[in-house]
Amino acid sequence: MTVEISEIGVEGLGIVRDLAYRIWPEAYAGILPAEQIGPMLDDIYALETLQDDVVRRGHRYFLARSAGAPAGFASAYREGDRVWIKKLYVLGSARGLGLGSRLMDRAIAAFPGAQSAALYVNDGNAPAIAWYKARGFAEEAKVPVRMGPYDFIDYVMARPL
Repeated sequence: MTVEISEIGVEGLGIVRDLAYRIWPEAYAGILPAEQIGPMLDDIYALETLQDDVVRRGHRYFLARSAGAPAGFASAYREGDRVWIKKLYVLGSARGLGLGSRLMDRAIAAFPGAQSAALYVNDGNAPAIAWYKARGFAEEAKVPVRMGPYDFIDYVMARPL
């Protein structure tokens, strides 16, 4: 199966939004209440919010295609000597193909000279936590997070580069 990872600009953010609406209900089933997922998607993945991430906050977005079809995405930014993986999602039907690892590697490589990579992950997302640990990330802190009107507890996970 042919896999392609490419960086996208603001013109490709609609694809990211559409993928998020497909991925989140499945990825967060049993982790977030179903009634919270829609409003969170509407807020976090509004095109204006995604564009603001790129234009004003320096986030870079990457798209994974499998057999030519969009299958996942990542976003990252640099703060000091650390690359923050802000978003990393792959369609359930495309998991196990290495897309998540390739997206993460590409996002980190986009910020040469960084000394570490870090991310936030919901403390109830055991599959994601295990996936990150298998890739060398360790829990660095447990922090409260507010997304829209919702409060969560996340782990900050990090690894040296």
